[in-house]
Amino acid sequence: MAQGQSNGITGVVEANLPTWMTMVAFSTIALYNVIELNVIIFATFKRRQGLYFWSFIVATWGIAPHVVGFILVFFRIIPLWWPTFIPVSIGWFFMVTGQSLVLYSRLHLVAGCASKIRWVLYMILFNATIIGIPDLTLAALANRPHAHVSFVNAFTIFDKVQVGIFFVQESIISGFYIYKTVQLLGPVKGRDSHPLRKLLSHLILVNALVLILDATLLGTEYSGNWEIQTMYKPAIYSIKLKIEFSVLNRLVDLVKNKGLAGGILNHSSNSNSLRFLTSPPANIVEGTVMGDKQPTLTTTELSTENTNRGEHPFGRLKTGKTMYVENSTTILRS
Repeated sequence: MAQGQSNGITGVVEANLPTWMTMVAFSTIALYNVIELNVIIFATFKRRQGLYFWSFIVATWGIAPHVVGFILVFFRIIPLWWPTFIPVSIGWFFMVTGQSLVLYSRLHLVAGCASKIRWVLYMILFNATIIGIPDLTLAALANRPHAHVSFVNAFTIFDKVQVGIFFVQESIISGFYIYKTVQLLGPVKGRDSHPLRKLLSHLILVNALVLILDATLLGTEYSGNWEIQTMYKPAIYSIKLKIEFSVLNRLVDLVKNKGLAGGILNHSSNSNSLRFLTSPPANIVEGTVMGDKQPTLTTTELSTENTNRGEHPFGRLKTGKTMYVENSTTILRS
């Protein structure tokens, strides 16, 4: 990042044609995905409430102003610095923090109890405050007209630090998700075709892919390609949000799968059983994801009453009944 003003840190980008073409390609991908994500979100979520829905909205809506703001900066379309700095900063904050909240909002599906993962939420809020606010402050000081070189250098260093910290944060969340999912899978013999096992395997692959994408973003930042990183980051974050919908779709497919009740998945002697609903409550039917009366995913919080400590919501599947969930959060009832 410390290459100076020519790479866009404090002004116009001076780059060759391949670099410009790369930046245009990534910005186009990001903006297109924002449009598609908005269509998918409002077509999928009929009950527009809950942390999962609103974190999706915040993360998605932060991408467009971040990209457009940088375009205005790099081409100096607006002579003043603050009208472009504001959308870039707000967009960055919503995009990065919102993405972490999306990951957190479905973490309890495999952790089994919301209280056990409260530390993840505290970590997200801590980094958003302690890392995000100072980075935005330094960015403002570095982008002011005739900014002192010390502010530019400080922002250059701290921006690398914050990219690394947020990479570690998302790696911790994804790694914890993979760890808990592997625990749930356990040594299951002869049940590789079980729909729940396929779902959990899919969740592992999705979170591994997220880690890989974050690693490429980190490499772009630390390789000194700051101008490319400004457009690559929103493209990557938009792709990660679209990947999230693959998780949602798999959960919908699972609860609609007639083979769900075809077996019992035990991973340990402590396994707890999902308590199924013999019929969907009225509030679930009215707020189904796809707008019909099929079993769907819900955004309500996980209920773990009457469960033993150390047990998981996916411990055992009872047969002969139907599970109702909505927007990737399981509803449990006695």
